[in-house]
Amino acid sequence: MHNDELPASIGMERLAPGEHSWAGALVGQPLPRIRDLGGSADEVTGSLTLSVGDQRPRLQGECQAVVTIDCERCLAPVSIPVHGHFDLIVVDRIEQADAYGAEAPVVVAPKGQLDVVAMLEDEIILALPLIPMHDDTNCDGGQRHFGPADEPAPVRENPFQALESLKRDDSGETH
Repeated sequence: MHNDELPASIGMERLAPGEHSWAGALVGQPLPRIRDLGGSADEVTGSLTLSVGDQRPRLQGECQAVVTIDCERCLAPVSIPVHGHFDLIVVDRIEQADAYGAEAPVVVAPKGQLDVVAMLEDEIILALPLIPMHDDTNCDGGQRHFGPADEPAPVRENPFQALESLKRDDSGETH
């Protein structure tokens, strides 16, 4: 099944064995954990393929979004395109994850309800850079001068100048 809109949740118990696919956007879904990071996500799109069979259900897919978050260098907003791929095993309880070991990451679908919004939000957060910032050419790095534009920046004393005297001995020779 292909849609223009991704479902907010998927009822695992209502799916017949086989492969089920969805593609589209999350429309009107709040992403509270991205908001808690001080950001917002514009149109989250993605594709999901859920394989249901005799063995464990497997969810594969990808997601894309543009996340607007504060630059860690200059503290101005920066828009960062993110792209995430995932290959997850669907479990009913987190305790079942131990049975699969490190084979693949798991996503918990309590009582057979897979929360697509929360899962995609996880993937977007994981795809964010550790330190969000502008490209070097677009960010002043916080090097601001306050005051009139024609006023020169104040000259600061070199904090290592005091160490210069320690490098010289009594004869004035530098070591």
